[in-house]
Amino acid sequence: MLEPKDDLRHQLRPDPHARESLFYNVLLPDEGLMVFVYTWVDSANRAGHLFAVVGDDNERLVFSAVDGVDVGGRDFDDWAVRGLWLRHTDLLRTADFGVDIEGASLRATFTGTHEAFDYAQNADGCPAFIADNRFEQSARVTGELVLDGRTIPFDTTGHRDHSWGTRDWDTIQDWKWISAQAGDGVSLNVMQLHARGETTRHGYVFRDGTLEPVVDVRTRAEYDDNWWQTALHLTVTDAGGRQTELTARRYALLRFDAGERLTLHEAGCRGTIDGRAAVVHFEAGWDRAYAQAQAGRG
Repeated sequence: MLEPKDDLRHQLRPDPHARESLFYNVLLPDEGLMVFVYTWVDSANRAGHLFAVVGDDNERLVFSAVDGVDVGGRDFDDWAVRGLWLRHTDLLRTADFGVDIEGASLRATFTGTHEAFDYAQNADGCPAFIADNRFEQSARVTGELVLDGRTIPFDTTGHRDHSWGTRDWDTIQDWKWISAQAGDGVSLNVMQLHARGETTRHGYVFRDGTLEPVVDVRTRAEYDDNWWQTALHLTVTDAGGRQTELTARRYALLRFDAGERLTLHEAGCRGTIDGRAAVVHFEAGWDRAYAQAQAGRG
C-alpha cells in the first residue's frame, strides 16, 4: 500500500541503474502544444531535468536537459534543479511546480482527481527493471505557460507519475504507455511492456467514482514514415469487468533517446474515452535500430 511518504524521496541502492523520477504533462491541443516535465535523482544525489514544449514532428519550441546536478538531501517538498522547482506538500494529492529558462516559464498546480495508483496493485506487479514501485495519478491542472513573451493560461486535466528503484531502459524490447482523461471523472493509465520474452500490463481505469486495476490491454496503433505513432485504438478490461475504449490521434510529438539503445516517442493526442472527448498522451519506446529499420516501410 502507498503511504504519504511515498510522495517524497526513497533510499536508493548504490546501483548504476537506480533512480527516482517524477513526470508531469500538460496537453494543450487547441494551442498545438505538449508540455513535458521530467526530473530525477540517483543514489549519489545527482539530479537532472528534462523540460520541453513541442509542436508536431519533434518541433522543439523549448528544450532544456540537465544532469549530474548535486542536490544533497533535498526532498520533493522543496525540490530544485537548475531552473525547475517542485513542491509536494499535500502528499499523494497535490504538487506545485515551475520552470524558468530562457524563452519560457511555467507555473502549474496538479490536484489529483482520484487516489494515486501504484503498479504493485496490478496482477503483473511492477517489473524489477522498471522500479521497486511506481504510482500514477490523473489530475486537474491549472496554471500558465509563458512562451516567447506570450502568456497561455490553462485549466485542464493532466497526469503525473513517480517511480523509484532500478530503471534499466536497455532491458525493455518495446513499450506503450498511455494516459488519458475525459474530464475529471473518467481517466486511465496503461503501460504495456515487452521485455525478456514476456508481455506485462499495468495501470488503472477510473470511472463512475471507482479505480480498478487493468487486467487486459489490446492496442492497435498507426505510424508515419518516421515510425512515429499517429493514431491509437485501445481496449482495456479492468478488474471490475468493465471494458473501456479509447481512440487517439496525434497533434504533437517529441522524440529523445534513453539508455544505450532505446528511443522514446512522446505523442500528445486528441481522443475519446467511450465516445467522450479526451486528451491523451501516448508514449512508445523502441530499440533505436528497430525503429530505424521500420521507418519508411509504410
